[in-house]
Amino acid sequence: MKPAVIVSTFPSKQSVTRIANKLVKKKLAACVNITKISSVYTWKGKVENQNEFLAFFKTTKKNQSTLKKELKKLHPYDVPEIAEINVESINQPYMKWLVDSTN
Repeated sequence: MKPAVIVSTFPSKQSVTRIANKLVKKKLAACVNITKISSVYTWKGKVENQNEFLAFFKTTKKNQSTLKKELKKLHPYDVPEIAEINVESINQPYMKWLVDSTN
């Protein structure tokens, strides 16, 4: 079994916390780390400077596809960022916990 980390940004703490709780309860993610960030991007031809929340959804390769589908369905943005970080290695005790938490 291999680990996977899915990254996404959200407009509010409330929206990311609601979705994180749902995905952890469904055992699609073992853990979700959430942090406040400042983002600069273009949207509809205008440069935006917004506060957002960045979330790291920690899961397994087995669950990554289902997690991404659920995240897309639940996400409040019209065009959500749903990116995968390839994890080359991870310590075994954490990997065991990850698998146990998502099975």
